[in-house]
Amino acid sequence: MHKILIIDDDASINETLSTYLSEEGYDVITAGTGREGINAFKFNKVDVVLLDIRLPDVNGFTVLKDLKKMDKNAKVIMISAYHDMTSLLSAMAAGASKCIGKPLNIHELEKAIESVLQ
Repeated sequence: MHKILIIDDDASINETLSTYLSEEGYDVITAGTGREGINAFKFNKVDVVLLDIRLPDVNGFTVLKDLKKMDKNAKVIMISAYHDMTSLLSAMAAGASKCIGKPLNIHELEKAIESVLQ
């Protein structure tokens, strides 16, 4: 069973994605801040991270860099409500595996997760 870590400050997104992905057979961990997410990543073997770009305590790009320092092969899908080209290019340059926009399209999310797991 693959383990997914969701790092997003929107509790409703965490809850909805956690419920959906659990029903799809994934083991899911959620974190509401960047620091919580970094700690969860540090102490769990995670296959995929869904990471919001805008977090209340630490910028998502900083979290991405920290995750990559801990595991250069970390598979991170960046999520942004601000679907601008600069953010997307910055995320990919920083090591994100994929980038998707909010509001989340569940089919797009499923494809992104499947793609990074292959």
